[in-house]
Amino acid sequence: MTAKYRAYLNYLDGLRTEIESDFEYYRNQNSIIDRRLNELGKRGNIEATAEEMSELLAQRAIVKDRALMLLPLRDFFKNGYDEVLKRIERIESYRNI
Repeated sequence: MTAKYRAYLNYLDGLRTEIESDFEYYRNQNSIIDRRLNELGKRGNIEATAEEMSELLAQRAIVKDRALMLLPLRDFFKNGYDEVLKRIERIESYRNI
């Protein structure tokens, strides 16, 4: 059971790392898109930038959707995982695993 237990913990830790990494990637992509949209908006010539703005808005919708899908998973690990780790440490100290 100990090897399987460790495999579970390692899998969860890897999953947490992947979720956080993916979430940060999409958050950063959204920021990049928003900055570019702001730059284009400040130019004042909507007709000249409309096509690029339209493409950026479509990309932003995809990026935001993916970030929103990852948000509850990230929050699960971010907000609840520390307590789980404390419990695991406490159990391990009692069992000498």
